[in-house]
Amino acid sequence: MNNAQPLFDSATHYRIEVRGRVDVDWLKSFDGSAEIIVDEAQQMADITVLRVHADQSGIVGLVRRLHGLGMTILQLQIVSVTGKTAEAGDER
Repeated sequence: MNNAQPLFDSATHYRIEVRGRVDVDWLKSFDGSAEIIVDEAQQMADITVLRVHADQSGIVGLVRRLHGLGMTILQLQIVSVTGKTAEAGDER
């Protein structure tokens, strides 16, 4: 028996850092089901921090759109509801 819980739930919170600026309204126009927020408090000179709430297919689609724009994805993390990043082995 496999008792392992899946890493991706039906809807999960993610934190994505990309190099450059992202037009969030343009990204939202492709998929209204994903909640995308620019984290202004963590904005850096040439890095955009996105907070995303989406299912697995939504996050894959978003990554593909960012790639299509030529954006460099610096980091993609699963974030717990409390705001801490979740590691693959963390208990949920």
